[in-house]
Amino acid sequence: MAVSSSYLFMCLLSALPGPPGVRIEDAYVQLYPLNKHKCHEIDPVRDISYQLFTRHNPLQPSQLQIGDDQALHESHFNFSEPTVLFFHAFFESSQATPASTIRTAYLQRGDHNILLLNAQRLEAGPWYLTAARNTEVVGQYTAKFIDYLVSRGLYLPSLHLIGLSLGAQMAGVCGQNVRSGRIRRITGLDPAGPLFTKWPKSLKLDSGDAEFVDVIHTDAGIFGYPRSIGHVDFWPNGGISPQPGCTISEVKHRSPDSILEPFFCSHWRSYQFYAESAINPSAFQGAVQCKSWEHYQKGVCTPQTSPSTRMGFYVAKEARGNHFLTTNRESPFSLT
Repeated sequence: MAVSSSYLFMCLLSALPGPPGVRIEDAYVQLYPLNKHKCHEIDPVRDISYQLFTRHNPLQPSQLQIGDDQALHESHFNFSEPTVLFFHAFFESSQATPASTIRTAYLQRGDHNILLLNAQRLEAGPWYLTAARNTEVVGQYTAKFIDYLVSRGLYLPSLHLIGLSLGAQMAGVCGQNVRSGRIRRITGLDPAGPLFTKWPKSLKLDSGDAEFVDVIHTDAGIFGYPRSIGHVDFWPNGGISPQPGCTISEVKHRSPDSILEPFFCSHWRSYQFYAESAINPSAFQGAVQCKSWEHYQKGVCTPQTSPSTRMGFYVAKEARGNHFLTTNRESPFSLT
């Protein structure tokens, strides 16, 4: 009876117009969490939704839903072009800077369907535990959305999943649960570390979730996952905080009024690096496979002596292992 009452209470909370919330810069904080493990009813507009951008509608998205054939037909979705699906992070939404930066990078390319997940209510702060648990729900629901698109004409190998922080863990769960085939590529941008180091593979990203999984670590051991989890893992500047340009003094000088950047600057470098790589084919060349950052710094591993590849969009799909490189302190971040 207690379980039933809890279920009904959580479903009631989920159905209300709220929770009341406030936006602090890009972060969204709400009064109480929505735990979808206690109430599995998904509102396809407010809880989890998908926004489509293309070169034909770069500013105003089309809203797509599972089963809504009319919305899909009336959108600019082009099944002959590749598709990227971006999963946002904790505190964030499809309107936050990371999602809009990724969107803008792909719009500059002009050759993709760009889908942005929006699960703001389920990933709102300060409720990290609930948000982390909800990544399983979001990932599983998105897998059903992908299966729906495949049933309507999406060529699954043309789909690329990208996730930032908690979004990377969502992408992993999604890849595990797609039933219409195997995801070709998942890119994890500094996958979330807190809690996930202790959780089973079924709840997080790993190399088994797609044919190719590449990961960019920039805040390992703090907000980011501290260990290698992909087919290829990139550790720019050692993969840890502070990244170049992310010391407290540098952030305060650059963004004196920002509340969030001093905390998340290194974490956010992952999506900034990736966005740059999507529009610059020459970016981040010479990421060298090496045993450790210390070996790389000592010059033990060089492009002449060890396998190397480009970090980000143009990574070689045969790349394996841990790769290291250095970057600039500010944009453009690539040294090349």
